[in-house]
Amino acid sequence: MLAEPIVMIDFETTGMSPVQGGRITEVAALRIQDGQIVDRFVSLINCQVTIPSFITQLTGITQSMVNRAPPVSEVMPALLDFIGNDYLAAHNASFDEKFLLAEAQNLGLTARHRGTICSVKLARRVLPGKSSYSLGPLASSLGLRFKGKAHRAEADAEVAANLLLHIASYLQQTHQVPMVYPALFAQINKLSAAKVPAFLREHTSDKSTGVNKMSSSRAPKSGTGDKVRYRHYKGGIYELVCEATQEADLQAAIVYRAADGSLWIRPKSVFFEMIEVGGKLVQRFTEIE
Repeated sequence: MLAEPIVMIDFETTGMSPVQGGRITEVAALRIQDGQIVDRFVSLINCQVTIPSFITQLTGITQSMVNRAPPVSEVMPALLDFIGNDYLAAHNASFDEKFLLAEAQNLGLTARHRGTICSVKLARRVLPGKSSYSLGPLASSLGLRFKGKAHRAEADAEVAANLLLHIASYLQQTHQVPMVYPALFAQINKLSAAKVPAFLREHTSDKSTGVNKMSSSRAPKSGTGDKVRYRHYKGGIYELVCEATQEADLQAAIVYRAADGSLWIRPKSVFFEMIEVGGKLVQRFTEIE
């Protein structure tokens, strides 16, 4: 469903803006991959601030809960490492991102996410006509249920993650989008709702499938005359089809075929990147000699 991971994030805070002195009290970051949530980072946060009574009434987060929580200097580095360079999403992303960047800057840290997706904007453009795009009413209208208390970070992030998956499924089923990339979501965010249907028709037409082949040739040949094959670090064997560019963001990409015949696309930088597995650095895909 989703061709690349997206991290859905939600902060609970003491105010509306870090510029006005607001600080974070809780965070949930959920990594979405394919059609499900595959990993999560959840923590209360101690920023050495007083929790206003109305925040406790709204969220249930008390002063004693925050006083016992790990300090922001411990949580933020771990959170930024969890997000890494994946795309970041949030329901009203400008709110959550400004707190992420402010708290990181306070500690001399740098966020590395490579793009931001706002699920409010996305829902307004892809699912127009809803009476409300606030997370609770919108989720209810789509049959998405909260598993915990609303206005707690994990419950809100989980519903927002399921909203993103709902939108991805809708794009595939209604607009025949073959593969949903985070960059496609980011591009839709920049459009007006009126322009989205035409954009999606163009995106899924023969002229704009999301991938432009650099050449019509088959995959490069190895010295033995066979197709070039790669072993995934988890053990799967894949056949290289071609190199390409993704129209959504003009990134160089690798198109490859799995044993069952399904085609997959990854940014070239991701296909060949080094990752840590069991404390050792290994290449995500390694060419089979």
